Amino acid sequence: MIHHTCSARRAAIAVGLCVVSGFAAARPAVAAPANLAAVPADAVWMMHLDMDAARESTVVRRTYERAMAMHPHAEGMIAMVKGMTGMDPRKDLHDVTVYGRDTDKRNAVMVVRAKANREFLEKMVEKARDHRTMEHAGRTLHSWTQRGRKGGTGETVVGAFQADDRMVFARSADAVKMALDVLDGSKAAYAAGPLAGRVKPGSILVARAAAIDPDTKCPVLRQGRGYRVAAGEDGGRSFYRAKLDMKSAAAAGLAEDVVEGFEAVVKLRWEGDDVAMKLLSGLRTETSGDVCTIAWDASADDVWKAMEKAVTQWERKQRRSGDGGRACAACGKDGCEGCGGCPFQGEGDSKKEGRPQVEEF
Repeated sequence: MIHHTCSARRAAIAVGLCVVSGFAAARPAVAAPANLAAVPADAVWMMHLDMDAARESTVVRRTYERAMAMHPHAEGMIAMVKGMTGMDPRKDLHDVTVYGRDTDKRNAVMVVRAKANREFLEKMVEKARDHRTMEHAGRTLHSWTQRGRKGGTGETVVGAFQADDRMVFARSADAVKMALDVLDGSKAAYAAGPLAGRVKPGSILVARAAAIDPDTKCPVLRQGRGYRVAAGEDGGRSFYRAKLDMKSAAAAGLAEDVVEGFEAVVKLRWEGDDVAMKLLSGLRTETSGDVCTIAWDASADDVWKAMEKAVTQWERKQRRSGDGGRACAACGKDGCEGCGGCPFQGEGDSKKEGRPQVEEF
């Protein structure tokens, strides 16, 4: 059991580090914003993750550096991922666009732009379960069964190279064929409508929708018709923007109330924390008719200070949990008596020393 638990934990760490390293380890020459040329004219939602813009982010870069310091074995894990995929996520992955022509995310299409080893990947996929190929517009489509969860039968995945640096994936051959036609220009790409418009410079994540999944579990989105979201970093400042198109003015007001409630909770929880209060001061909400707009800006350095503090607290908690006791905040050693920085130094069993007990509540 311990072996399986540790293996799962290492696997989770490896996946997380590969994602972060895909953002932060190398700096690109140019960051490419969301490109609707890859999205069909009848799409109702899209998301774009810009890895190149993320590599330019102070917060993401420092997160990567801290993660590598916390997990020095991660370089080996990333090398293993590189060997399995034929590309280094730290520098080869540029952006990912996902879209849907309806609100069922099982029908989504993913377009990946990366410096990929095409020959290596095509040889790898040939070994996949139920692999078969088909042709469309001079390109080879690969179909295989992706291994499902334990006890599951798995799901069909179809993928194809549109170019040496661009891959398309979906759950059906028809969806991949349609995506290839859009990228080739033989089918219309998205040009005008709620998914189009200016992309804020430095955006790492862009998400837009003209329809909401009726089965969504989010109570705010259930009252919405669509949204536009962007998050990233520009000129040393982190930002978040959201424009919620709600079904009524009352729903827009309730969405604003949710944000204000969050603001109140933060003030109560971190009232004496200057950095937290500084970050919170950059939050603004506004309603106009049935539209609720949310904007937040903060210094990237301040965002990192808050994140670093949270990570340090998490590391301290992990050390205590792993050691079965309290660890020194200064040197990390359990039961330290010599560094002078340990807040628990000299603290023993309060029951044995006759100290009053404080009940948790």
